[in-house]
Amino acid sequence: MVALIFAVTFLVIWQRDRARTENLALGSGWALLAAAMLISQLSPASLGRVLVAITHVPYTLAGVCIASGILLRVNTAPPVRLFLSIGLLGSAAMGITQAFGDSIKSDLFITNITSGVIMVLTTQSFATSAKRDGIERFMMVTLILVTTQFFLRPVFAFMFDGPIAPAQYRESTYYLALAWLFGFGSVLFGLAQLTASVKDHVEALNARNATDELSGLLARGEFETQVKAALAKAAKERREVALVVGDLDHFKQVNDIWGHQVGDRAIAGFGAMAGAMIRSSDIAGRVGGEEFCILVWKADEEIAAGLAERLRSRTCDLDISEGALDVRLTASFGVAGWRSGEGYRALFARADKALYAAKQNGRNRVIRADADPECESTGSTQENSAQQTAEIDAAA
Repeated sequence: MVALIFAVTFLVIWQRDRARTENLALGSGWALLAAAMLISQLSPASLGRVLVAITHVPYTLAGVCIASGILLRVNTAPPVRLFLSIGLLGSAAMGITQAFGDSIKSDLFITNITSGVIMVLTTQSFATSAKRDGIERFMMVTLILVTTQFFLRPVFAFMFDGPIAPAQYRESTYYLALAWLFGFGSVLFGLAQLTASVKDHVEALNARNATDELSGLLARGEFETQVKAALAKAAKERREVALVVGDLDHFKQVNDIWGHQVGDRAIAGFGAMAGAMIRSSDIAGRVGGEEFCILVWKADEEIAAGLAERLRSRTCDLDISEGALDVRLTASFGVAGWRSGEGYRALFARADKALYAAKQNGRNRVIRADADPECESTGSTQENSAQQTAEIDAAA
């Protein structure tokens, strides 16, 4: 029942998000565990050693599936062929012992060692790939406990059992230990996996909500939250920051003339370009239909204007053509350096006013908030672009 509950739970989670194949692997593994326990419980006791050989297969396959799910979750390719090879070696060894030996103990050692070796390899790979947060530590502890019990359980159980007659296998101390450890251990192990899966789902949901799907940049709400936090940090550390607001020129005409697919391609192309050009310390987001915003960290207004000029220049080279049509874009930018004590709204208002001046003065240009709009045009910005580009690269 425990195994079936976890199997159904993971398969339902997988149905909701089929891209997360680790949940399919975990669900399959728990279903195989349930099948193995049912076979063990419902088969006639007269099968004896044959029962151990029969259940060895679903137990091993369950271990392969669960190990694969655990590793897939931390973006590590599971060595499935190696796992299956270990399982086949275990089956071959069990076949030899059953053909030439008369002790069920050797069968039990083989089936435990087979699963134990698979879990040792899984634990080693997980330890090098997993994060170091509380849930991953919990998962690591359960992996170690599960792996250890495969080697210790038969040893301690056989210390209290004499020779085990195959027909008396279910009345042995070993089988009692198996049932209890499976009952309690599987709950702990399954809860660790389920907790990790829920954490992944929540993180993925937060990431989707925080990111604008079309541009790949931050969505407006998340962008503003991060910028406000950055401004507070800048005030505390006395850092210079600046805000760049950009807008694609005549974007409504792009949609009206060439269609929304071309418009979507323009937004996606600009977002990818901007994301590739900024530093990891900068924050970029889409704050409107065709309006983008970048907080440039450790940069004054002049350096940020250099970044804006590079964006403006490369926007002209973006190819969003549709068929034989050669569709090209331009963009206008407003730049404002942060003033001590200034909030996000006030900073954005000054940068947006500079953007409006760029639109009023012919578009396809960069205007700085602290400069005279009549003097700050594309020409004057281009004259300083080499120096400004060097400054933004130096800041990076």
